Amino acid sequence: MISKIRWQRIQTLLFKRAFSARSIEEHRARSGTDELPKVLGPLDLTFLGLGSIIGAGVFVLSGVAARELAGPAVITSYLVSATAALLSALCYTEMAVSLPITGGAFNYISISFGELAAWLVAWNMCLETTLSSAAVARGFASYLATLLGLQPSSLRISAGPLELDPAAAALILLLTAILAKGTRESSIFNMVVTALNIASILFILCAGFPKAHAANLSPFAPFGARGVFSAAAVLFFSFVGFDYVANAAEEAKDPAKHLPLGIVGSLGIATALYLLMALCIVLMVPYQQIDINAPFSAAFLQAGMAWAAKVVSLGAVLGIVTSTMTGLLGQSRLLVVLGRERLLPLALAEVSERFGTPVRATVVTGAAAATLAFVLDIGILAELVSIGTLYVFLMVCSGVLYMRYHQPGSGSSALPILAALGGLVLTAIGFSVAFTFSARWGIVLLCLLLFAAITASLLALPIKHTPERFQVPFFPLTPACGIGFPILLTASLGWPAYVRFGAWMLAGLAVYALYGVHGAEQRELEHLRERELAARQMTQASSSSRRLTSLDREGYAGPMGALELGQVGSGGGMSRGYLAQQQRDFMRATDRARLMAGMRNSSAYDAEED
Repeated sequence: MISKIRWQRIQTLLFKRAFSARSIEEHRARSGTDELPKVLGPLDLTFLGLGSIIGAGVFVLSGVAARELAGPAVITSYLVSATAALLSALCYTEMAVSLPITGGAFNYISISFGELAAWLVAWNMCLETTLSSAAVARGFASYLATLLGLQPSSLRISAGPLELDPAAAALILLLTAILAKGTRESSIFNMVVTALNIASILFILCAGFPKAHAANLSPFAPFGARGVFSAAAVLFFSFVGFDYVANAAEEAKDPAKHLPLGIVGSLGIATALYLLMALCIVLMVPYQQIDINAPFSAAFLQAGMAWAAKVVSLGAVLGIVTSTMTGLLGQSRLLVVLGRERLLPLALAEVSERFGTPVRATVVTGAAAATLAFVLDIGILAELVSIGTLYVFLMVCSGVLYMRYHQPGSGSSALPILAALGGLVLTAIGFSVAFTFSARWGIVLLCLLLFAAITASLLALPIKHTPERFQVPFFPLTPACGIGFPILLTASLGWPAYVRFGAWMLAGLAVYALYGVHGAEQRELEHLRERELAARQMTQASSSSRRLTSLDREGYAGPMGALELGQVGSGGGMSRGYLAQQQRDFMRATDRARLMAGMRNSSAYDAEED
């Protein structure tokens, strides 16, 4: 039972913290952005995204969507899902470039809608990454057994109502060890395995298209437009993963240049491969005859190419490995930022000095995913993972709109943009429900027109903030549609998904109220003490600034303390490089102090120029 005093304290903290948002500068200053090494370039990030996106899902979900939901129009379903993912990806990119800190969507929502909304987003991201990694790993034993010429269930152990999967658990534990060893080593491993996976997909396309029959495309959409969108909701699971690139933003060498390439580039390549694979399967086999469990393997067996079925199994195994590993990477980085904010234990945020990775967060993630993969049935949780992901994407797109039209602490009212966001969500829900449940087309059209009118009205609102390095194209249409598409796809899911999602959200609220808000308040008190210390450091720095001159691009150019340039190298016993390093250290400390004191940096120092 919760005592009355404790309950009053919880209420006080919730009113104080739940909807408070921080500025970008303040969020950067208190996030420890120098703890993780900057080792990921554009190729690393692109392959990280590809490894996350191209998993085993495309090898299985294409068959389910084509046979039971869309027919040959599964190609169109992939386009719809890709469009929804692209809209979200562009919004992710704008936020990630502005705030290149590990944690992804949690950070973006924290500076937009406050701590509670950010926590609920992170809560759903935990569901997405951990459960999807565990669920995908469950397919490892089946495809590995097929590759070895065994029955798909040969490597599983029956234990009453459960089918235990030691192979899936072993895979996750092995990948956890690789991730704990180092980010660079993990990236190299991911690039090699992803390249092999893409090679197997290209082989499938080259071997499959010669067996194509154009007649199999008729009828193209036997289940109608609603079948196309229902299939798109299922196939959206295949595009989950590009957000893992944003989670690794802190480890990017040049976030402004490399994150857009990694996020949008990986999504574009994956979309092209998905469309070609979907076209290949519906051309090879009439949609009524597509095997829902192993569509490509069965198609090649039917065509008398048993050897090609082995290549399909190999591609699926490789896809499982990369998808599982990148999911574990994204989840561990999310735990780091939640630990930094004290919403979860601080120990999760510690970075190993030996390996340069968050070992504790990685081990916790691997242990949880391995346990779930050992006992989990993938079918039960697939819809729950999808609806949680759609919720996160909707919030990120909403955050982009909100941050353009309102800045926390600016003194301007947030009501106009909040009213517009509410209108977009309500009209999107109305359109989605009317479309999904076959309402009259007049109602569907009315909701669509209202959505378009609200989107157009955003052009009349004054913009308060414009990102300098990357901006969402076709603003505000892109984030507005990024809100509408997830709602439309969510409406195509069954009611059990809504019940499970509601239960998960209630559990998240309970964790926040009973633990997270208290830890976050403690972190806030620590931050206030850090700001007081930084202010004192600024005062001391100002008093001694008269004895320091700036360091230009040519190196040391003036006195430092009582030491004159003439003393350097001529009996002074100190080198020119030593003094330059001392000046750089001073400027870094000054910049850090300014951030901690809530001020913008005015220093022209750029480490890349040294």
